Amino acid sequence: MYSFMSRFMTYRRYYVWRARIRYVTHDMDTWTLACLMLMICMGLMVWGFWRVVNVPQPRIHPEAAAVRVEVLTDEAIHRIVLVRHGGTTPGHPFYSAAEIRGSTQRTLRVRQTLQDPVAMKLQADMYADIADYINATGACMPFPCRRVSFRIEQLQRSGHESAVRNKALAEILQVPWYLVPNLDGERMRVRSGWADDFQDVYSHAWHLHDLQKMHARMMAEYPYRAAVPWLARLATPSEEKLIFP
Repeated sequence: MYSFMSRFMTYRRYYVWRARIRYVTHDMDTWTLACLMLMICMGLMVWGFWRVVNVPQPRIHPEAAAVRVEVLTDEAIHRIVLVRHGGTTPGHPFYSAAEIRGSTQRTLRVRQTLQDPVAMKLQADMYADIADYINATGACMPFPCRRVSFRIEQLQRSGHESAVRNKALAEILQVPWYLVPNLDGERMRVRSGWADDFQDVYSHAWHLHDLQKMHARMMAEYPYRAAVPWLARLATPSEEKLIFP
């Protein structure tokens, strides 16, 4: 027996503990030991059930997050349609200062849909819930941590691209209303209703939807994995756990 236990404790500690266990159990029969083991198992079951039912509630319910993501996506698509059909003749270039300013305002509102306080609060709550899940379980199961990190990075990158483009387009509104602004670079997106492809908006909405799906999956498994986090640690390679400090 010591050959197996030698990897966990020293020679002296092993025999000291063996002597203590034999001293306590030498007057116990098999029936007493069986009852003791049964009581210990029942205590562990009660403790595990208590851990399962007392898992902290997420900051945002997964179904509520799904509804908000769907609403934000639909609103962004609706505003894209308004851009496509804006102006006196949809699809034709704008020439007057008033038409260009109107096109700029409609285009700005599209990207602002996924950057308003409601959308940013939604992202922050899902980030916090995922971080709490990783801290409680010690892993990113059922997803690899690299995949979680990659999804979050993609969402942040697409949001940054949209913010940069909106900042460039907002400079058009600073031009006096009676002057036709110069449409160069990013400003060419407001030249007509079809000049902007809004690929960054579609990418932003797609990555937000992916994050919501990941958040829902993690929150569904939160009660089961938070109670016994060592199971996730055994099933996850050590290098995966280093992705999130």
